[in-house]
Amino acid sequence: MSLLFKNLRVHQIFGANTNVGKTILTTALVRASAARKEGGGDTYYHKPVSTGPLEDADDLHVQSHTRRWPSRVHVECSFRYNDPVSPHLAVQMARKNPPTAETFTSVVASHIRQSAERSRGYGHMYVETAGGIHSPTPCWPNFPTQADAYRPLFLPTILVGDAKLGGISTTIAAYEALVLRGYIVDALVMFGDPKGQTKYDNASYLDTYFSERGISLTVLPHPPAKLEDTTRNQSITELYYDHLLSEPPLRTLLSHLDSLHHSRITSLESMAERTKENVWWPFVQHASGGNVNVIDSAFGDFFNVLGPSSLNIVLHPQFDSSASWWTQTFGHTNTRLTLAAAQAAGRYGHVMFPRATHAPALTLSEHLLSPNGPGHEWASKVFFSDNGSTGMEVALKMALRTFVRRREAYLISDGVNKRRKRTYERRLGVIGLKGSYHGDTIGNMDACEESGVYTCEWHDCKGYWFDPPRVVVRQGQTAVDLPLEMKKEFDSTTSPEPSVSFASLAHVYDVSARLETPLYKQYTTTETDDEENQLSENGINGIIDPPTELATLVIEPILLGAGGMIFVDPLFQKALIDVVRNPPDFPVSIQSVQYPTSSLHSTESPTSNPACITEPPLPHPLPIIFDEVFTGFHRLGPLTPQTLLGNSHPDIAVYAKMLTGGLLPLAVTLASKEVFDAFYYAPQSENGASESDQNQIDRRPGGKEHALLHGHSYTAHAIGCSVANETIKMMPGIVKGVDHEAMRGVWDLNGQKHTRQGVANVYSLWHPAFLHDVSKLDSVEDVMALGTVLAIRLKEVDGSYTSTSAESIFEPLSRLSPPASTSSSTSSNIANTTPGILSAPEYSIHFRTLGNVAYFMTSLNTPLDVIREVQTRIWNILSNRM
Repeated sequence: MSLLFKNLRVHQIFGANTNVGKTILTTALVRASAARKEGGGDTYYHKPVSTGPLEDADDLHVQSHTRRWPSRVHVECSFRYNDPVSPHLAVQMARKNPPTAETFTSVVASHIRQSAERSRGYGHMYVETAGGIHSPTPCWPNFPTQADAYRPLFLPTILVGDAKLGGISTTIAAYEALVLRGYIVDALVMFGDPKGQTKYDNASYLDTYFSERGISLTVLPHPPAKLEDTTRNQSITELYYDHLLSEPPLRTLLSHLDSLHHSRITSLESMAERTKENVWWPFVQHASGGNVNVIDSAFGDFFNVLGPSSLNIVLHPQFDSSASWWTQTFGHTNTRLTLAAAQAAGRYGHVMFPRATHAPALTLSEHLLSPNGPGHEWASKVFFSDNGSTGMEVALKMALRTFVRRREAYLISDGVNKRRKRTYERRLGVIGLKGSYHGDTIGNMDACEESGVYTCEWHDCKGYWFDPPRVVVRQGQTAVDLPLEMKKEFDSTTSPEPSVSFASLAHVYDVSARLETPLYKQYTTTETDDEENQLSENGINGIIDPPTELATLVIEPILLGAGGMIFVDPLFQKALIDVVRNPPDFPVSIQSVQYPTSSLHSTESPTSNPACITEPPLPHPLPIIFDEVFTGFHRLGPLTPQTLLGNSHPDIAVYAKMLTGGLLPLAVTLASKEVFDAFYYAPQSENGASESDQNQIDRRPGGKEHALLHGHSYTAHAIGCSVANETIKMMPGIVKGVDHEAMRGVWDLNGQKHTRQGVANVYSLWHPAFLHDVSKLDSVEDVMALGTVLAIRLKEVDGSYTSTSAESIFEPLSRLSPPASTSSSTSSNIANTTPGILSAPEYSIHFRTLGNVAYFMTSLNTPLDVIREVQTRIWNILSNRM
């Protein structure tokens, strides 16, 4: 929540324990703020939750001791319960409906904003919590503790330490719990020991401890004991507060808090220019200028960002509609993930991994290969690396070695030059799809088409890339758009781009039912009418520069992300998989690739040696890589997009991004046993065949030179593995939860019902009626959504990645605007309730574009009412262009 104001300094008071003096301190601060002579604006006290008899209420105590400033002190309590017990019990004993956590934070936030709006001059506000930092709240569900319930507000904090025996421990524990949740602790305050009692001297120890962490300690005199005579007690307490006003510590503390408030605002306002001076951003043309998005903090699906300097409110909420470059699984600052990271950091830090193991990495590996993991039924080993790009680099090495071993096995088993070694350096390439992107490392760039935008001067593409058919929703109709060269049996006389219509998305992704269709036959044919793509005579290699030999199929299953959010027809990818795994359908030949009869150290070139012969076509399948860095772990609905390809499995698959909940980098490359064996055993050409059977090859373990010589310093780092394990534990409960089940039902009712046994349940968190309506707008070429992803392609001639059309059209989303009305502008009239996190008067949406494509993405647990809000904002922009 964005609650930083120029005219109102707000602080939240947490206690290290109960009965540590939070109300005494807060009352003293309210009085000191009200008594200011310079810049003295209004002072506000807010008690969100109060339990116990009214006569003992903290807000009444503050009110009774601030009567000399009646027009300048404003006191309020939001949730009051009569029983003097923990709030989670008090609300049940009162037989009241507990407020939701969102309602609770919205009520507090609204009160803070209203106070800032009516404050005269430069004011102060104090929000006092109840009990200790982990005392439960009265909020449903699960009665979260205060440390978690107040986190969306992200208020600077004053921690009241515990002066009693054991108080050193409770104070430090409370501080660490706040730090783990990202709180900014501005000050520690403690009360001295009462006269005549044993002096524990907690303050001396804590002063040293907190000063090392840049936090000042203020010690105030112990308050007088409470008297039974209320009149006398009031008088003595008032004298105590007057004494505090006259002493330096309280005035110094007040000045310190004001200074930190102003420093924070000054720093935020300078960050944009300081960043421009020092930072080189990725994927940004600095020459184009533009504003800098200054992010102060994040929570859930929202950033808190710096707003226009002309406004009194400094920060504003901003919806993170790219899931922070596709990484967020449960939104930002999930406490369970934070604690998992902290626990592993405390236990391990980082330990090296080669020929070693630790519990987080082993547990993660076992899960990934288990019946509940993406490697079930096909994968044998897990290789760890740093991120998606390095994970794919490893995958390419694995696949190319596997291809070479398959070829060697064929040559030897067929008796062809079984003992000869090659002297040429094979130029191996890939089969892929146009628009593919696998990362920025050199090998990955070489595995993408030459015309791709993510290339550089050293890029040397190696392979062939098909133009894929796309799944779209256009003019309310679900269809598969075919590339022009695939016209043959699906020619269209009414549209320059032929397409095949479907009743629903479920029918598109029912791959098994589509295997008998003419389109599948068209996809798997080795012959087309386009001479440039003639495949029947020499195989695919006939259309690439020799001596490249296609050695592996590399695909992003279902969705090509960075290439333009292209939803590929799953039947086409299934056809590619089937063809490369069926040698008779895919007679890969190599041209001008020869090897000599001489030794490995021959000085003769392969082409000049008269003994050279041309190798025959391959009768074996190609290894297949699935790049699931973006689409894995429920991003599109299922655990893995393999489900949407008719349960087609790869030989190698890569996962990252959502694997660790978006908290930190980690990647895994899963491989089959055959792939692992390609590095475990020595090349078969070195082993030879037994004398008894020339077709039987003796396999022996390889040497160090045959191993997968690839790795990273932070391979399988325990922190990332621990967070991944926690992420995996949390996912099933969310994707099987109420919101996902509700949207499955919505898509079923929208014509998606497809009950054939074994068919994947296709759905999205984006509403199907919204897609239908947007697809009919004049400015929209087509739309598509699966799982958490929505893509809108705008009409533009020759639209490409370098286009700025989508960025320009959707630019109003980045501006501060009030929440959309609850009545939708679409014909389906989708309800749009305003969620608590969007209850701020204004918010913006941070979005990313890919040329003429704007995409929007949620976390797995983004509330549906938030998504409806975003839908309405998108609709309002596009419909106003009509």
